[in-house]
Amino acid sequence: MKENLSVVARRSEPHNSLDYFPTPPWATRAFCCDILERRLWLEPSHVVWEPACGEGHMAAVLQEFVSTQVIASDVFPYGFGEVVDFLDPDVKLRTDWIITNPPFNAAAEFLPLASRRSLVGVAFIVRLSWLETEERFRLFERFRPTLVAVCSERVPMHRGRWEPAGNTATSYAWIVWRKATFLPTELTFVPPGSRDRHTRPDDARRFGAVKPTPLFEGGAP
Repeated sequence: MKENLSVVARRSEPHNSLDYFPTPPWATRAFCCDILERRLWLEPSHVVWEPACGEGHMAAVLQEFVSTQVIASDVFPYGFGEVVDFLDPDVKLRTDWIITNPPFNAAAEFLPLASRRSLVGVAFIVRLSWLETEERFRLFERFRPTLVAVCSERVPMHRGRWEPAGNTATSYAWIVWRKATFLPTELTFVPPGSRDRHTRPDDARRFGAVKPTPLFEGGAP
């Protein structure tokens, strides 16, 4: 499949600041390889929806792991995927997996809708501090995580842009909710060295590997 390439320098943050922090491609690749595939949770035939796709940094990497095209959408027209407000209760689409880096301030609102719209599971990458607070305790009573995978090395995320050589003091974890799973929450770790192992030479110049599947016939509702 032919790749669509773009220039990293074109990144921009919308004026109303939608909490857009692109996920480094290696972080998504490490999660898929070292967490999902090792547990046989993600199958090539699964349909995956990335509902906060931004400029496609995560959606394009997810495409490397499934044979169907990844559905991508975002509330802001970043130029990749459909323009759809995931928090709109009238959105009826359901897919096997919903995998995303949700806006930090809206992640708790994303989860109930993602749970309702997924058939197999949901995965979020969030700041480790997102697990804290009484509000989160009550949310997790309703939606108990199947797995928390702490990133052993820091995942640099910068507002409105991806910096391939960036660094950060913020810690992140992937949280997974699988349907019909009643075991205690598993704590595990995305192993160290992931950045080196899962960075590809062309990542820095890629914008998005595929043209995503339209979310709705004729565009967004």
